[in-house]
Amino acid sequence: MMNIKRFTTYLRIALFGHVLNWVWRPGDIRRCCRGEVTRKAVLDYLRQYAPYISDIPEDAPSEPEPERIFSIWLQGEDQAPAIVRACWRSIRRCCSQELVVLDEKTLHQWIELPDYIMRKWKEGRMRPAHFTDICRTELLLRHGGVWMDATDFATASIPDYVMNEDFFIFRSDGRLSGSYAFVQNCFFRARKGSYLLKVWNEAIQTYWKYEDSTMDYYVHQMLFGLAVSCNPRARALFERMPALSQDATHALWWDYRDRPFSREVFDRVTSGTFFQKTEYKSRSASSPLPGSFSDVMQRM
Repeated sequence: MMNIKRFTTYLRIALFGHVLNWVWRPGDIRRCCRGEVTRKAVLDYLRQYAPYISDIPEDAPSEPEPERIFSIWLQGEDQAPAIVRACWRSIRRCCSQELVVLDEKTLHQWIELPDYIMRKWKEGRMRPAHFTDICRTELLLRHGGVWMDATDFATASIPDYVMNEDFFIFRSDGRLSGSYAFVQNCFFRARKGSYLLKVWNEAIQTYWKYEDSTMDYYVHQMLFGLAVSCNPRARALFERMPALSQDATHALWWDYRDRPFSREVFDRVTSGTFFQKTEYKSRSASSPLPGSFSDVMQRM
């Protein structure tokens, strides 16, 4: 049964993000308003978990492991769509770090999640995307390295300004409808035992200890926002991290996927960063137009 606090949060979003977000406003203004209302309402709800993460002790430095890139496809690598397999080929082609692709059968060899999370996952109370959100923070906290989504298409090696950081993640920005999410978690880098990642991971696991479902698709990203707002040490570390927008990583796929492929355009658009986010659910991905960006990228 939904608790009253969650109900009033949803009511607040519906009223101020939709009903009173006047339909005669331009679409981008309405979208920004809806995102800001959602961000404030969800963050206010999540503040009940601030005491669990506001004063977490730091661990002693642990022995580092080889730098790896982790990715997950729960059904197994051989069952992944063509665009996903192309993304992994691009990572293996461009990046010097070993790519480790995990599935539901091999995850336990790398991480051990709390029983309440595994139970809620098996009962269908969380989406696969949110289960892998949990897995990715736990993976990097235990082993260090880099997380890349199965739909991240690498166009260059991961630069030193990322790999030299104890923790790095891109900031959300105005390009996407999920810009209120605070950070983008399709890519992040962390050293083994990173304090900032430890606090974020604790926030995620605490949320799922007391909640039976996700209240917003971007709740794990917003829990990162909670972590850096209520934990002074985490906030200081985050403020020292390079502040880079996610926008450059989303510049190719959504604008060009159905257009005739052009190497000049591909090189120009991808020159701003080292990977491009794609997706696998659209018709563009599953049945690409011959000769389109989507078609050529899947054959690279």
